[in-house]
Amino acid sequence: MFQTITWVSLSLVLTGIVVHWLMSPRPRLAKGGAEKESGRFRWCCCCDDLGRLARLKRLGCTLALVSLFLLFVSGFSGRLLFGEQIHGYTLMLHVGLAPIFVICVGFVVITWGQQCLLNENDRQRLTSLLCLKKQEVADTPDLGWKLTFWLAAFLVVPVSLSMVLGMFPIFGTHGQETLHCLHQYTALALTLTVLIHLHLLIRRKALCS
Repeated sequence: MFQTITWVSLSLVLTGIVVHWLMSPRPRLAKGGAEKESGRFRWCCCCDDLGRLARLKRLGCTLALVSLFLLFVSGFSGRLLFGEQIHGYTLMLHVGLAPIFVICVGFVVITWGQQCLLNENDRQRLTSLLCLKKQEVADTPDLGWKLTFWLAAFLVVPVSLSMVLGMFPIFGTHGQETLHCLHQYTALALTLTVLIHLHLLIRRKALCS
């Protein structure tokens, strides 16, 4: 069941990303604010400024993405391709990479958190979307990548806790199985969220260029 859900969800997200990139109109910033927003976005997301903080932010983001990719491959490849549970050296690699990923995510949240906070306009636009009010694409240029940033940060918590708690035999057999399922599904949700976040950031970079 999990194998099917994973393949279907990955296919839907990747297809949606391609369709969105090809079919959706390219959003435009309001006149007069484009230059300012462009510089701000490049500084906080693309690290064009090669100062010490920018280098650290770039390194933290790179390590977080690389470790997430390796965690996904080590944790999901055997299950998706061969229907096998993770074991042996692959399990050791998976467990060893997990602390690196969590530390890098914490650093990214601290260094990017301020830039990803929702401002008053973002909150108003989010309220309008929740009320199913039609929004122009140009009205919400930042909302998507900010929301996916915080959603990804939130999902790291159950992914990490389910892994750590699963190492201790305090929940019984059924509890261990529940924690394992929670870890798998939240890890899948985290991966999909990061894919969408990266897509929105790349589009935002294209907007600012």
